[in-house]
Amino acid sequence: MTETLSIKVPKELKVRLRAAARTRHSRPSALVREALELVISGAAPGIKPSLYELNKDLFVNLRYRGPRDLSINRKHLDDFGK
Repeated sequence: MTETLSIKVPKELKVRLRAAARTRHSRPSALVREALELVISGAAPGIKPSLYELNKDLFVNLRYRGPRDLSINRKHLDDFGK
């Protein structure tokens, strides 16, 4: 069962939230839930979500199945720039 949560945000943030939701073809409430999950899951000290975890919905849209640790594993940069 879902619960209702009311929050107060500045008008500018509300406008940006609606624009981001339109860009993702989503609802503002879904975007807020996703943001809350990201913040709460990374709340442990020293643990931050990777770039992939923050943007995995974008990678799925590209149908690219690259390494999941691309943003944090230095071995992928061994031949970078050669």
